[in-house]
Amino acid sequence: MSIFNQNHKAAVASVCCAACFVVGFIMIFWIEPGINLNPHQRLAFILSHGRFFQLWYFIIFIVFASCLMVLCRAINHWLGAHTTVATQLVAVCGFIWSAYCFSIGLIALFTIEYLLQLPSEEQTEVWFVIFAIQMGLGDGIEWVGGIWLTALSWVMLQRKICPKAIHIFGFIIGVIGCLTLHPSLEVAGAIFGLSQIVWFVWMGFILRAKYNLRRN
Repeated sequence: MSIFNQNHKAAVASVCCAACFVVGFIMIFWIEPGINLNPHQRLAFILSHGRFFQLWYFIIFIVFASCLMVLCRAINHWLGAHTTVATQLVAVCGFIWSAYCFSIGLIALFTIEYLLQLPSEEQTEVWFVIFAIQMGLGDGIEWVGGIWLTALSWVMLQRKICPKAIHIFGFIIGVIGCLTLHPSLEVAGAIFGLSQIVWFVWMGFILRAKYNLRRN
């Protein structure tokens, strides 16, 4: 794939990553507020809207991870002209975040499918085990993405790539994402996610501008 086409696909992928975050927040804030943390509420919703919930998980984890991988590949190629330990760290963290989202999403989809096939009298007991697994894997914790964004923003800021503002913004929200490791800082996850929507759209426009510049 040429750099020309790669920038175009990465621009689309970046905006799609933002869209996945939007889909996630629509569920959490409007369709079923509190579903991300309340196991009883989540179980009730799954039992009544199981396929819809699986579709939601598929979008926010599997689709997001796929788009993120495309974006990471383009960014790594962008930084690859002068490979250093820092750029390698960015590449590794980006693909780890993508793989991490794939893992969480697939495990959630398959465990929910298993739950829906169980007799009704067994579902509640099994659900709390599934919920513990999902939360233990880091569902709602954004530190992996925070590390990637912090490292990426720092490297691109040092190399003076793209507008300085996006890297300062990215560095700040990356640090906020890392704070989600602390249980008392749950609000940091919402701040990180909402800010990521802006960052992904912003990066998408930058990559699109690079594509248009090369095309012209």
